[in-house]
Amino acid sequence: MKGWALGWLLPGLCAGPVAAQHASLGPMLGVAEYREVASSLRYSGLGPGATARVTWHRFTIDAAITSLRMTPASGSAATQGFRALEIDGWLRWDALDYVSFEVGLTRRTPDSDFAAQSLGAVRAGACARYLLGPGATIWLRGDYLAGAQFSGGGSAPLALELALGLDVQLSPHLRAAADYSFQRLDRKTNPAGGAETSVPIEQSLAHAGLAVAF
Repeated sequence: MKGWALGWLLPGLCAGPVAAQHASLGPMLGVAEYREVASSLRYSGLGPGATARVTWHRFTIDAAITSLRMTPASGSAATQGFRALEIDGWLRWDALDYVSFEVGLTRRTPDSDFAAQSLGAVRAGACARYLLGPGATIWLRGDYLAGAQFSGGGSAPLALELALGLDVQLSPHLRAAADYSFQRLDRKTNPAGGAETSVPIEQSLAHAGLAVAF
């Protein structure tokens, strides 16, 4: 597997056909892989999370938070694990019943900056949905991560996130969801005025969980 918004469950679940207004909340489990390519630091881990969503006419606010316990992967140059808090938020507008445009924030904070880079960025992109059958929707999202900031400095002129998910309505007040997202940030640093160095970062993150509407 390759001050910001709060909430739970990265599914970033795209809203289905427009509803007048509703809110939902639910738990989930996250599984992640993280690597800093140039330094051969690779980690994998999992942890709990949850989701919150509010929909009003064609607008949807999604928020997600995941607490991940990361440990060095086999063959990694890393020697210690860390715990990371992943916080994501989206504001989505349904341009059509099955196409949305979105903006949002993402922030990843490890409890040790010596183990992994913290990240903060603004996201902007679009999401497309397809109705598989009664109550089941598959979605695909693509975002550009702008203005990325890292604890170790540097910038990422090219930073992208792709995500795929499934949303199944089990009952009028209960849905199940699963998703997978992949981030690639082509981070570059220029230490002490020296030559520019490429230190790309990649992360994949999957979620599965339930949400209760009220």
